[in-house]
Amino acid sequence: MKEYDPYSYEIDADPYPVYAEMLEQGVYYNERLDFYALTRFDHCLAAFLDWERYSSAQGTVLEMMGKPIPSLMIFMDPPRQTRLRNLVNQAFTLRQIGTLEPAIRKIAVAHLEGALERGRGRVDIVKEFTAKLPMDVISTLLGIPESDRDLVRGWSNDVLHRDPGNPNITERGMKAGAELSRYFSESIAERRRRPRDDIMTLLTRAEIEEEEGGLQRLDDREIISFFNLLATAGNETVTKLLATAFYWLETWPDERRMLVEDPALCRSAVEETLRYDPPSQYQGRVLTAPVELDGTTMPAGARVLIVNGASGRDPRKFPDPDRYDVDREIDLHLGFGHGRHFCLGASLARLESRIALEELLARIPEYGVDRGGIERMHSSNVRGFAGLPLVY
Repeated sequence: MKEYDPYSYEIDADPYPVYAEMLEQGVYYNERLDFYALTRFDHCLAAFLDWERYSSAQGTVLEMMGKPIPSLMIFMDPPRQTRLRNLVNQAFTLRQIGTLEPAIRKIAVAHLEGALERGRGRVDIVKEFTAKLPMDVISTLLGIPESDRDLVRGWSNDVLHRDPGNPNITERGMKAGAELSRYFSESIAERRRRPRDDIMTLLTRAEIEEEEGGLQRLDDREIISFFNLLATAGNETVTKLLATAFYWLETWPDERRMLVEDPALCRSAVEETLRYDPPSQYQGRVLTAPVELDGTTMPAGARVLIVNGASGRDPRKFPDPDRYDVDREIDLHLGFGHGRHFCLGASLARLESRIALEELLARIPEYGVDRGGIERMHSSNVRGFAGLPLVY
């Protein structure tokens, strides 16, 4: 079978034929890059739940695994990961996220109407809308002023970008990461001097009772790491999810027509997009003990990719998996991961995405994609568009 190389631009353009072969094979091993890959839904689900053997503590992105890594919550195992997640979760409860709908809709409408008016029949929906909405929502939550948002968004894009044939972060990306950390450090210091009504202030004050007694707060380093995570992974994945949905709705016009006629289906269309073509394609783990699957023994210390992008096309779980069906009944997909590292911002991402679909289709129910103008961003584990021109 063809080699599965997460760094290949060719595979990134359409990984699903390779995934189909891997799904048939079961457990895949890449000898050249020395990693195993799980693609079947049941295998991926079990690995996400088994955090003790499938450890995140050595990184979750292939090029970082086994190297010195940033102190991010996604690069930790319990109990430290649990402590940080519980503290941060105080700012991301379902009740709090639910109150954001009017504000998110207002942001979405302002960006869309401005972009469509300027475009006059053609708009790059990534550059004019999907890249702006999630960053503006995150910035509103954190209290980042409008004047700084393009700057923060640019830094986050640079951190994630990878050059052809080079899996490592670019020199520009390293500088951007340093700038992000500096920016958030200065912002936190400002919140401590002058508290505001935003999540940045809330997290400087959040407390949780430890098992051994006493109250625990996040230190500045932990808060900065979380903000870096939000500004990069949180921003980019929603940007890509939205553009991907717009792309597939143009490719499957009958499904788009269903959403136009019944906007309530936008909620299930978001879930179908996460199953069919999620922005986060895999999550890496390092084994703390040998694991045997379908006759293959993966040794302790092995690097394993849980390819949730393939799990959504597993015919053992999803009938007719290569069909994009906005009315599909989905009891569980792995687009946001699962278990201890289930995406903390999943509720917010779902809300933003549903609103974006509703508002765009209400304004341009019929549109085409100028495929000659498509641009892809390139990262080993995040897949999506850097540019997607719509004509209407």
